[in-house]
Amino acid sequence: MLLSTRLRVLLVAMAVVGMALGIIGVLGAVSSASPNNNDDDDHRDHKGRTTLTVVGKTPENKVIDLGAQGPTQGDIRVTNAPIYDESGKERIGRFDLFCAITDPADESSEKAHMAQCTKTFTLPGGQISVEGVEAYPNRSGLSPGVNAISGGTGKYAGVGGEQRFEVRGKKVINTFHIIE
Repeated sequence: MLLSTRLRVLLVAMAVVGMALGIIGVLGAVSSASPNNNDDDDHRDHKGRTTLTVVGKTPENKVIDLGAQGPTQGDIRVTNAPIYDESGKERIGRFDLFCAITDPADESSEKAHMAQCTKTFTLPGGQISVEGVEAYPNRSGLSPGVNAISGGTGKYAGVGGEQRFEVRGKKVINTFHIIE
């Protein structure tokens, strides 16, 4: 019976080490296949990359205060807004966002609440999904930032890249640097 237990422990340990080595191998292969980052913000001139800019206006925001009153870990922000073309004149779709505060600005050195956010932009021909960590100077304000494009549907199926956003008055300018 004792030998059987030792054998089981040895087999489990070998399986865990094998899985860890497999994961390390996969991560190494993914990182070696990833394009080099050359700090070039203008992706329009690169083969297979396009830029799309849309404008969000008149958002509906709702903050759900969970736990203690005031900003705390787990508070949720939900937003939706119509999306317009780059000129801001023609409505072309909608935007939906869900964020959860992961690190409230509860220390004097912290200037903003940090939140994990997921966004979906519904545009003509499909959707683009993005996600990332965003900084909120207060629960309803927004600092400029960058998120990863995590996928898409329709004509955006298989895309990657990044979404940059900034607030200009009551508008949010969203610029997608899309890698196809």
